[in-house]
Amino acid sequence: GRPNPLVQVRLLAPDGVEVPVGEVGEICARGKTLFSGYFARPDLNAAKSAYGWHHTGDLGRREPDGTITFIGPKLRMIKSGAENIYPAEVERALTTHPSVADAAVIGVPDPVWQQAVKAVVVLHPGAAATGEELIGHVKASLASYKKPREVVFVDGIPKRGPAPDYDALDATHGGGGYPGD
Repeated sequence: GRPNPLVQVRLLAPDGVEVPVGEVGEICARGKTLFSGYFARPDLNAAKSAYGWHHTGDLGRREPDGTITFIGPKLRMIKSGAENIYPAEVERALTTHPSVADAAVIGVPDPVWQQAVKAVVVLHPGAAATGEELIGHVKASLASYKKPREVVFVDGIPKRGPAPDYDALDATHGGGGYPGD
């Protein structure tokens, strides 16, 4: 969506430099209407206000029309080799398959690549799909390195509010090894 006109929003790389349009960066904001900090948490205030911007911990991509597409939480980024994989992007690709009712993606430890993508998928009632079929479906719309290495079929995905409960998914399906863990 579009940023609030009362707040400046930038998408910053880890070094504090604004990323170009079309690239992913951390959503950072500043303005008179933002909160002044975390109560009695100078450590958190320092970490979240680097370079004079409030760092939200969320990743986004600025589109050519000026809107920002939310990618997902920074801590949920999957690091496979030298590549950054954003779960929301893979989840969107999976849910475009006609048999898929819901999907969540986690990173699982990998001895060679640091992490691999694992998809947890719920099919529509009466629908059928194989893991190989869904992996091919993702590969058709995203870069090959973003495709799941494994697909697990479940009856339901645990939720925390409207979003997947990634901590529960990690615990149940062997996720972990995220950058910053």
